[in-house]
Amino acid sequence: MKRTVAVCVLTLGVAACGDGNPFTDAQEGAGDTAAGSAFLDQNDNLVVNNISFDATNDVLTINNIPFDDPDNRYERITTETFVNGFDAYQSAPAPGSAELQYFAIFRRSDSGRSQVAASTSAEYIGFGFGGGGAQRLSSSNPNLPRNGLYTYNGEYGGVRTILNSVGNGDSVQYVTGDVQLAADFGDFDDVGAVNGGVSNRILYDDTGTQIGTLNGFLSLANGEIDFDNGTISASTAVLLDNTGATVGTGNWQGVFAGPNGEEIAGILFVDSTGNTGVNDAREIGGFVATTP
Repeated sequence: MKRTVAVCVLTLGVAACGDGNPFTDAQEGAGDTAAGSAFLDQNDNLVVNNISFDATNDVLTINNIPFDDPDNRYERITTETFVNGFDAYQSAPAPGSAELQYFAIFRRSDSGRSQVAASTSAEYIGFGFGGGGAQRLSSSNPNLPRNGLYTYNGEYGGVRTILNSVGNGDSVQYVTGDVQLAADFGDFDDVGAVNGGVSNRILYDDTGTQIGTLNGFLSLANGEIDFDNGTISASTAVLLDNTGATVGTGNWQGVFAGPNGEEIAGILFVDSTGNTGVNDAREIGGFVATTP
């Protein structure tokens, strides 16, 4: 799928290429501040602060990203061949406009209790803007266990921005995988902790066509459980190669869903340097996992 804008539109000046987020867009909606929502830290240009999904029209809306669709709309990529419940979406830049091409991934859990989304672009110098969010689709907090060990298994989907040799956005890829989590609800003096990882990562181009597999493993370090809000605090995410060496770092966080926390929806990002035979990459993803 050919991108409509090269690396960074010069007329956008410092705003499109800088490290901060100086944008104020009257079209943007409100951020989601609900206790049952988690968004990647608003640093490193990870600026997404709300997501919504219109299942009837199959339209994804991602809030607070500059220079995407004026109505924040992302349309389904019908050529994608994912098999794990995630779907691929893209913005549709109007010809001759200042809109840039963004790609996104989305999944609503089978139970309908949670959803995750992530977005990125290859239209900037460096990784540019993007982000990810996980939301519990219920106004009531789950009644989490206060002790015991539980395992959660599920699906992962992500978007990757690949930089070229001079540090400009070169391409976007999709990735799917399997997520395995463990929750200890009585650890850390009754604070509790969750950790886990993502394996079996499959790589796709920006049309959603499979092009290979990704070596390595995404390791998610212990995140503390907030029992009052049913959330998992931000912790470190590490990309390990097949030898166990660290080739990328970032963070992750999540939310519990279901009456008793039977489901976890989470988000992560990792930045890597020249791993798996490509140049620098940023991967932003989300996952949904359930306990048996």
